[in-house]
Amino acid sequence: MSSADAEWRARVDLMLSGHTHGGQVLLPLLGAPYLPIANPRYLSGLVTTPRAQLFVSRGLGWTSAPVRLRCPPQLAVIELTRREPGRDRASA
Repeated sequence: MSSADAEWRARVDLMLSGHTHGGQVLLPLLGAPYLPIANPRYLSGLVTTPRAQLFVSRGLGWTSAPVRLRCPPQLAVIELTRREPGRDRASA
């Protein structure tokens, strides 16, 4: 995921990423004390840049300890629709 910091090199409109567990534990005011990625921007959810969109799920499980704090599991349902001809991403 750290390579995503340099804007994704692939020419895609939407990139779906594996899960990060959302940090698994989110502390009030501090956020996640441990992140499995280099940039917290890609922790979870939809990230939009001028070149593409990236969706990162929090996933359903955990990494080593069976605990989640203020970071509920997520099963994302994403509906893809065909873009109308002649419309670019900016006007969609």
